[in-house]
Amino acid sequence: MENMKYRYIYEYEFYHGTSAAETARRINDVYGAGVAKESTVRCWFQRFRSGNFDLQNQPRGRPETKVENEELKAIVEANPSQSTSEMAAGFGISDKTVLIHLKQIGKVKKLE
Repeated sequence: MENMKYRYIYEYEFYHGTSAAETARRINDVYGAGVAKESTVRCWFQRFRSGNFDLQNQPRGRPETKVENEELKAIVEANPSQSTSEMAAGFGISDKTVLIHLKQIGKVKKLE
Protein backbone atom coordinates (compact mmCIF):
# COMPACT_ATOMS: atom_id res chain seq x y z
CA MET A 1 0.00 0.00 0.00
CA GLU A 2 2.19 2.78 -1.36
CA ASN A 3 -0.16 5.66 -0.55
CA MET A 4 -0.08 4.80 3.13
CA LYS A 5 3.49 5.98 3.62
CA TYR A 6 2.59 9.39 2.19
CA ARG A 7 -0.43 9.62 4.49
CA TYR A 8 1.84 9.11 7.50
CA ILE A 9 3.95 11.99 6.23
CA TYR A 10 0.80 14.14 5.74
CA GLU A 11 -0.19 13.47 9.34
CA TYR A 12 3.32 14.20 10.62
CA GLU A 13 3.50 17.48 8.72
CA PHE A 14 -0.02 18.41 9.83
CA TYR A 15 0.97 18.00 13.49
CA HIS A 16 4.01 20.19 12.87
CA GLY A 17 1.88 22.99 11.43
CA THR A 18 3.31 22.76 7.93
CA SER A 19 1.01 24.04 5.18
CA ALA A 20 -0.45 21.68 2.61
CA ALA A 21 1.51 23.41 -0.16
CA GLU A 22 4.79 23.08 1.72
CA THR A 23 4.06 19.44 2.59
CA ALA A 24 3.39 18.59 -1.06
CA ARG A 25 6.58 20.40 -2.11
CA ARG A 26 8.69 18.56 0.47
CA ILE A 27 7.34 15.14 -0.51
CA ASN A 28 7.88 15.86 -4.20
CA ASP A 29 11.43 17.05 -3.51
CA VAL A 30 12.26 13.74 -1.82
CA TYR A 31 10.19 11.19 -3.77
CA GLY A 32 9.89 12.83 -7.17
CA ALA A 33 7.75 15.41 -8.91
CA GLY A 34 4.04 14.68 -8.97
CA VAL A 35 4.03 12.14 -6.15
CA ALA A 36 1.98 14.40 -3.88
CA LYS A 37 -0.63 16.78 -5.24
CA GLU A 38 -1.33 19.85 -3.18
CA SER A 39 -5.08 19.31 -3.55
CA THR A 40 -4.75 15.79 -2.12
CA VAL A 41 -2.74 17.04 0.83
CA ARG A 42 -5.35 19.77 1.41
CA CYS A 43 -8.10 17.12 1.54
CA TRP A 44 -6.16 15.11 4.10
CA PHE A 45 -5.41 18.20 6.18
CA GLN A 46 -9.11 19.10 6.13
CA ARG A 47 -9.90 15.59 7.30
CA PHE A 48 -7.37 15.89 10.13
CA ARG A 49 -8.80 19.27 11.17
CA SER A 50 -12.22 17.63 11.51
CA GLY A 51 -10.70 15.16 13.97
CA ASN A 52 -10.55 12.16 11.64
CA PHE A 53 -7.05 10.70 11.73
CA ASP A 54 -7.96 7.35 10.17
CA LEU A 55 -5.51 6.92 7.29
CA GLN A 56 -7.47 4.15 5.57
CA ASN A 57 -9.57 4.81 2.47
CA GLN A 58 -13.25 5.34 3.08
CA PRO A 59 -15.62 2.91 1.38
CA ARG A 60 -16.63 4.01 -2.10
CA GLY A 61 -19.37 3.15 -4.48
CA ARG A 62 -23.04 2.70 -3.98
CA PRO A 63 -24.21 1.80 -0.51
CA GLU A 64 -25.94 -1.52 -0.04
CA THR A 65 -29.63 -1.38 -0.76
CA LYS A 66 -31.69 -1.60 2.40
CA VAL A 67 -34.69 -3.20 0.74
CA GLU A 68 -35.46 -6.75 -0.24
CA ASN A 69 -37.67 -7.21 -3.28
CA GLU A 70 -39.95 -9.67 -1.46
CA GLU A 71 -40.45 -7.26 1.42
CA LEU A 72 -41.24 -4.41 -0.97
CA LYS A 73 -43.66 -6.64 -2.89
CA ALA A 74 -45.51 -7.51 0.33
CA ILE A 75 -45.78 -3.83 1.27
CA VAL A 76 -47.07 -2.85 -2.16
CA GLU A 77 -49.64 -5.64 -2.19
CA ALA A 78 -50.81 -4.75 1.32
CA ASN A 79 -51.34 -1.10 0.35
CA PRO A 80 -51.05 -0.44 -3.40
CA SER A 81 -52.19 3.19 -3.05
CA GLN A 82 -49.08 4.44 -1.24
CA SER A 83 -46.63 6.59 -3.15
CA THR A 84 -43.05 5.75 -3.99
CA SER A 85 -42.02 8.63 -1.72
CA GLU A 86 -43.82 7.03 1.21
CA MET A 87 -42.19 3.68 0.52
CA ALA A 88 -38.78 5.32 0.12
CA ALA A 89 -39.15 7.10 3.46
CA GLY A 90 -40.14 3.83 5.13
CA PHE A 91 -37.02 2.07 3.87
CA GLY A 92 -34.70 5.07 4.19
CA ILE A 93 -33.81 5.04 0.48
CA SER A 94 -34.41 7.29 -2.52
CA ASP A 95 -37.54 7.32 -4.68
CA LYS A 96 -35.39 6.24 -7.63
CA THR A 97 -34.23 3.13 -5.75
CA VAL A 98 -37.84 2.22 -4.98
CA LEU A 99 -38.72 2.59 -8.66
CA ILE A 100 -35.83 0.33 -9.66
CA HIS A 101 -36.95 -2.36 -7.22
CA LEU A 102 -40.59 -2.03 -8.26
CA LYS A 103 -39.55 -2.64 -11.84
CA GLN A 104 -37.53 -5.69 -10.75
CA ILE A 105 -40.60 -7.25 -9.13
CA GLY A 106 -42.79 -6.47 -12.14
CA LYS A 107 -44.74 -3.59 -10.64
CA VAL A 108 -45.29 -0.75 -13.08
CA LYS A 109 -47.19 2.50 -12.85
CA LYS A 110 -50.58 2.20 -14.49
CA LEU A 111 -52.30 5.27 -15.86
CA GLU A 112 -56.05 5.34 -15.31
